[in-house]
Amino acid sequence: MITEDSQTGSRVVYPTHRNEEQIAILLRKPEPDERALGFVLDSWCKTVAAEPPWNFDTPLPSPPLPPPVMIYEHDTLLKKIIRNSTLTLACDPDDEDTVWGFVCSEGDVLHFVYVKSAFRGFGIGGCLYRAAALPKGKVTISHRTESLYVAFPGVRFLWNPYRMIHGT
Repeated sequence: MITEDSQTGSRVVYPTHRNEEQIAILLRKPEPDERALGFVLDSWCKTVAAEPPWNFDTPLPSPPLPPPVMIYEHDTLLKKIIRNSTLTLACDPDDEDTVWGFVCSEGDVLHFVYVKSAFRGFGIGGCLYRAAALPKGKVTISHRTESLYVAFPGVRFLWNPYRMIHGT
């Protein structure tokens, strides 16, 4: 069995306070042109459209971008981010083409962590977060969502949206 300290390979996700089950997952890097990259871009863009990182819950002087425009523009930006980042997929160990989630980081910046809703609560997000090998303490993020703060209440995130544009 590969331990939690390994970069990629099969891992056991231990029970969390939200779920009593212990499940195995496969962490792996995607191939350059594989179908999983479409899943990454689609889920990331849809999450940003649903939870814009710049939403401050205050009345805005102008309406936000319509979701189709936001998705199109953010997809273009993400393709540049992913090219220079480390992307790790969490997959079903019996079928590595079945992706349950992913994490995208670049150096000391967490760009995004995502787990499909059906697989949340199993500790997959925490396993992905640890696989990103981010520094302890304050973590710089380029994308912020309410879900991130709920999933990792003990982490102090420092939001810097310019890191998504200019990289590290």
